[in-house]
Amino acid sequence: MEPTALIRLRQQRLISVIRAASAAAARSAALAVAEGGIRLLEITFTVPEAPALVARLLAERPPGARYALGMGTVTTAERARAAVACGAEFLVTPNVSEEVAEIARANDLYLVMGALTPTELVRAHRLGADLLKVYPLPPVGGPAYLSVVRQPLGDLGPMLAGGGYGLEEIPAYRAAGAVAFGIGAPLLGADEAATRARVARALALARGATDAPAAPEAGA
Repeated sequence: MEPTALIRLRQQRLISVIRAASAAAARSAALAVAEGGIRLLEITFTVPEAPALVARLLAERPPGARYALGMGTVTTAERARAAVACGAEFLVTPNVSEEVAEIARANDLYLVMGALTPTELVRAHRLGADLLKVYPLPPVGGPAYLSVVRQPLGDLGPMLAGGGYGLEEIPAYRAAGAVAFGIGAPLLGADEAATRARVARALALARGATDAPAAPEAGA
């Protein structure tokens, strides 16, 4: 059976990255984007009490809900084990880690592994990463860097564009070869309606729609 995270990724090609200064703020953000239609939610370990938050969100998830909950910033084996213990459905790393890869495989978890250089990308692939997260892209050239890297390494498998960029940059990353996109704060608006509009635009841009609705400006 295919992992739920893979199924959701094929449907939307978008992972909502949830980072916040408190668990309460992270929970509100996660619920807001989920209500907007996002199907992959990544709670990062930078959120205070992140594993407990994931466990709570999973317990509160309505029957039949179509979103999967995973954990990000899984940099160590300790964090990977904590993610497994709280029920995380996929793991995302910013780095290449053999220990994290082993734990993901042992627990049949979908693994999105961060890597930047050609050497790191090849190693992540050999460790069994399901999706290569090219990270952080904006500081090293953004879509241009991804395009160059994919020329010799495109056969390694699908790549996610990571590193913090706006919704309007999604098409450029798509053109450079990304099949998935990690988006954080740009998905959140000043209110529920604004968040829904931003989510709708992000999803449309991720699938290549040319009639994507405009997202409200921050604070609008």
